[in-house]
Amino acid sequence: MTNSDQNNPGAYLEITLDIQAENRGNGGAVYAKYKQPFLEQIKGAVSKQLLLRTEDVQVLHGFKTEEDAKAYLTSELFQQDVVRELKPYLASDLEIRIYSVSTN
Repeated sequence: MTNSDQNNPGAYLEITLDIQAENRGNGGAVYAKYKQPFLEQIKGAVSKQLLLRTEDVQVLHGFKTEEDAKAYLTSELFQQDVVRELKPYLASDLEIRIYSVSTN
């Protein structure tokens, strides 16, 4: 599968969620609820994927630029909606990392 350059992320925002097994369905519902609004409303958003591991859950967001990724973290959608709805299911604080994509 190929994407045009416009849809290739220039940066990734990785958010690791410590969600116990019994709460993962609820956490997945929050992901599903906000995936489309994220892609439609957030500047520079190009992708969003849910990654499941035994020890945690990660949400990988693709952005056009690192600045777009940083701006999302302060957006109303993230702060007032996503974080607020996830909070009851989190066993610890979010772990947030931003990566720039190498063009080499």
